[in-house]
Amino acid sequence: MQRSVITLLLVLPIACNGGGTSSGTGTETGTGPGTGTGTTTESTGGEAPTTGTTSPPVTTTTATASEPTSGDPTTGPTSTTATTDGPDTTTAATTDDSTTGEPAGDVYDPDEDGPWQYDDLAGEIEVDGEMIGVTAHYPTSGPEEGPYPVVLLAHGFNLPPTQYTNYATRLASHGYVVVNVDHAGYLFGPVDHVANANQLLAGLDWAAGHPELGSISDVDNAGATGHSLGGKISVLAAMYDARIKAAITLDPIDGANMCPNMQACPDVSGLLPIAIPLGFLGETLDTAGFMACAPAAENFTTFYAEAGAPALQVTVNGANHMSFLDDVASCGITCSFCQMPTLENAVVNDLARAYVVAYYGRYLRGNAGYDTYLTGAAAQQRYVDPGLVTIAEK
Repeated sequence: MQRSVITLLLVLPIACNGGGTSSGTGTETGTGPGTGTGTTTESTGGEAPTTGTTSPPVTTTTATASEPTSGDPTTGPTSTTATTDGPDTTTAATTDDSTTGEPAGDVYDPDEDGPWQYDDLAGEIEVDGEMIGVTAHYPTSGPEEGPYPVVLLAHGFNLPPTQYTNYATRLASHGYVVVNVDHAGYLFGPVDHVANANQLLAGLDWAAGHPELGSISDVDNAGATGHSLGGKISVLAAMYDARIKAAITLDPIDGANMCPNMQACPDVSGLLPIAIPLGFLGETLDTAGFMACAPAAENFTTFYAEAGAPALQVTVNGANHMSFLDDVASCGITCSFCQMPTLENAVVNDLARAYVVAYYGRYLRGNAGYDTYLTGAAAQQRYVDPGLVTIAEK
């Protein structure tokens, strides 16, 4: 019994602060891999990130995708169709782009489901011999036809991608193709954040070559969002691949626990700035103490400090490191060693989803009307005035 306790005390600090280790596929359930044939793509580039225009180290990717089916048991599983009750498009505000004066399109409240209907499908990608699970949520109908911007989602260390499904579905309902990537980032395996970034980027090639997603996915206009370790590798991926035009992350941790060397786990905040908009949501409850889940020397403020303009920092008052998950109650032991939050999980999840949608509305869709939800009147009324958040921008 004593040996088990000691083992937990050694391992769990790594789980909290995003050391990042490898796992098996860990694909999401519900739509299972199918039998469709995939494609093979290669990306080449240098060994270290530079400015956001270089490619990652050589990576071989083979995608095996499952497609939505009619539900016939002889043809495979049926993907789940989600019907959203988004806002009526007649109530959407039309704004003008602040730089051109041209209409920028409709602005839909990011705190509500959007007007697009969406579906989901799952598959697997082989990246340098590692099988990586992927789940896509994508629009099927709505006020505009595709191709749509693509958003990559990266889970936190030792946390399942299913804890970020709320982000995926909210984005899909607002007209984004979302690829939730089950990158290697679990206990008891080699630690390689560069490999994790390549696995995340492989989601773009998978979407581009997928028979269902290819025609509706604008992979050259992509975003990257991740939590904890996933936040770090999202920014790292943006340094490697110019297809990522903006990134907003959730309490990212620039840690390198158990990492063999700095080539595998570079100091990402130290490599900033890069020439794309970056947003950082985070908290300060977990910055200090025994087994701090988000140490102050590695937390979201270190990323913001080095980022170039435009950059956004949103401190969520009363949240802890795990508050950004869909459902902390189902998180288990991985979430049990962070500080006790004073803000409800649902409140943090709601505002974080809204910020992610608004950020990509602003920087992937180029619609300045979403500024009101980021730093303007709506953000002040909803989040700043009630004391939920503190905002900094540059």
